[in-house]
Amino acid sequence: MRAWLKELDELLRGRSTSREALAEGTAHLRLAPLVWTSIALGLVYGVFMGIFAVANRDDPHRWLQLLATMVKLPALFLFTLVVTFPSLYVFSALLGVRLGPVDTLRLLVAAIAVNLAVLASLGPITGFFTVSTTSYHFMKLLNVLFFAIAGTIGLGFLLNTLRRLEEAQGVEQAPAAEAGNPGEGPDEAGAEAPPNLVPWPLPPRKTRARTVFQVWVVLYAVVGAQMGWILRPFIGDPELPFVWFRGREANIFIDFFRTLGELLGG
Repeated sequence: MRAWLKELDELLRGRSTSREALAEGTAHLRLAPLVWTSIALGLVYGVFMGIFAVANRDDPHRWLQLLATMVKLPALFLFTLVVTFPSLYVFSALLGVRLGPVDTLRLLVAAIAVNLAVLASLGPITGFFTVSTTSYHFMKLLNVLFFAIAGTIGLGFLLNTLRRLEEAQGVEQAPAAEAGNPGEGPDEAGAEAPPNLVPWPLPPRKTRARTVFQVWVVLYAVVGAQMGWILRPFIGDPELPFVWFRGREANIFIDFFRTLGELLGG
């Protein structure tokens, strides 16, 4: 556990995603510790979310709601990754982005770990408001806000890491391209290589890679929001009986404006 926390600290401080660290790829971003750390952080925030049910329900099911929230919080991020990862890899491959499936997966899991670390750090604030109010609609919107903040930071981390990876690999490959072969004459060594022989990464390819990830970030956010709607309830309305999952109706965006209207109107 201490080693996992150390790796998370290196990730948050940017040491494991610096240009120097990424010069040889992403192999140092180990998947297993990142996955387990993400699950642990999701459980932590799930506890703070579930406290509302414990504090505001009178039936024995309040503890089941707490357990359900703890389990569903990490599942939300992992299921969203499973649903969206194939599209990202196929888009990247079609556009010639030079990232293998494992490298891509490492970057995404690292971004999820950052996302959940930010969310877990906001947990005490969620707990504070939980014991300060009995408004279910307020707590729903507060958690939506915290998820949006954490998601923005996590996805920003992903795009910045991709940029550093491109720059690090570009710096590593440039000297080898400029050196030329020892046996070449002056004219041959100094000759400019044809455009199709210029080593990767080319500026257009960098642009394509960044565009692919930016489009995918929007897709991931939409799928993640709807995944949260499918896995609801997370907080649990004290006026409704406990269930593990609510029926399928409407969507997260309709419910957001409905909840906002009920909060402001009530």
